[in-house]
Amino acid sequence: MNNNPNYLHMKKITFILFALIAGTTFAQTDGTADVNATIVSPIAISSSKDLNFGAIASRATDGDVTITSTGGRTIDADMNVPTSLSNSPQAATFAVTASSGYTYDILIPDTVLAATGGSGGVDMDIVFTNDIGASSTGTGNPQPLNVGGTLTVNGGQLSDSYKGTVTVTVTYN
Repeated sequence: MNNNPNYLHMKKITFILFALIAGTTFAQTDGTADVNATIVSPIAISSSKDLNFGAIASRATDGDVTITSTGGRTIDADMNVPTSLSNSPQAATFAVTASSGYTYDILIPDTVLAATGGSGGVDMDIVFTNDIGASSTGTGNPQPLNVGGTLTVNGGQLSDSYKGTVTVTVTYN
């Protein structure tokens, strides 16, 4: 054992330096985490058939005409449907393409049909329905979405052609 004061002093300084370096080294650590992302194909919708309520004769009181999502038509019992006119009711048909396994929401706001021939006919309300509901799950392939609705024909509705738009919005949820 060396009792030289300089040696002990050097040993003490070496120990302090080692403790500082070791303490600094052990006190500083880095944390890491993986970063991931999944890119899915954009959701898309296209239309292939329009919604058509067909020819309807007006009456003195309000009445409903309904087109189901399969294209069938029902009318209030006392409403008249002329058979000699073009009468081709059908549901609207869309195709929705969403990534497989990802759910999406379907929104179809109600709207009105407005006269297009200048008769001054009053707008008619339409409430839409569809065969999927409020949401669905994508398959990666086009999925059919059929849209029907109920048209309220106002009492004394003026003869004219009436048009509107069904807007279907689909978004991933």
